[in-house]
Amino acid sequence: MIYLTEMHKITILQMIGYGDRQLRRRTQAEVVRLYQEKYPELLPISQGTVKAVSGRGHVRQVKKNPPNKLSDDHKLDVMLMLEENPHTSSRQTVSALNISHSSIFRVLTENQMHPYKLVPTNDLAEDDFDCGRRILFL
Repeated sequence: MIYLTEMHKITILQMIGYGDRQLRRRTQAEVVRLYQEKYPELLPISQGTVKAVSGRGHVRQVKKNPPNKLSDDHKLDVMLMLEENPHTSSRQTVSALNISHSSIFRVLTENQMHPYKLVPTNDLAEDDFDCGRRILFL
């Protein structure tokens, strides 16, 4: 949505028909056309902009919450735990440190580490690399 002042948002609500005693409200396409006729010097708005302004219920700017930052202490705890026991699973790390699973993976990614799952096998499988030659040798 393009940046609109409170005055422009109120104008859009008036064009929709909020506050009028009419039973019929204008469609989003009609509001877009009326707005472009009234303010030809401004950037045109879209039907999504009209929908967002009318659905919000107020004309003030919406504040967005900043993303949750993991403190350096928590990052250090994760790295120390993995340094002490590199075979610790990510789920064990989550339960031991009481940090979310996504935060653990974010710390690992920042430090260029990646968890992997060991799959123990006793035999050669058909999809192993160069399997055909080794099976023939046996």
